[in-house]
Amino acid sequence: MSELVKTEEVTGVAVSRPMGQVFDLTGSIVDLPILSEATEMPLDLMSDYWTPENAGEFKNVFFDRIDVSQVLTQDETPVLIDLECAYFLEQDDKREIKSVRNGSKRLVGALLAQNVQRGTALKITYMGKKKNRSNAFKSDNWSVKPLIINI
Repeated sequence: MSELVKTEEVTGVAVSRPMGQVFDLTGSIVDLPILSEATEMPLDLMSDYWTPENAGEFKNVFFDRIDVSQVLTQDETPVLIDLECAYFLEQDDKREIKSVRNGSKRLVGALLAQNVQRGTALKITYMGKKKNRSNAFKSDNWSVKPLIINI
């Protein structure tokens, strides 16, 4: 039987990631466990795209990774584009974990520039729109602050 948690060695720090259980389906299906007796993990593998609307909106999250995600453009003729997104794990009031992502270039750029490590606890606050220096457009502005966890 597989472990419930996979531990990876990342720059000398052990990082645990819930993986669920994996079973070999190439052999006999007679040996598979009974799924109706399984316990559901409090982790939703679906990822929601976070689009804050009001300045001051925030999330307390664990940073997961930067990855490319397909998102639908807001144009008159919507098309799917590849967008580099920051992925986070957020805990709801029921203590269940879900994945959220955001593709703001400023947010992704800040996380990359600061070399934020996977598993870092953060408070991410949407600060509203800010005028770009290089053109007439406005971009999302963010505050990203590390959280100290009292264990």
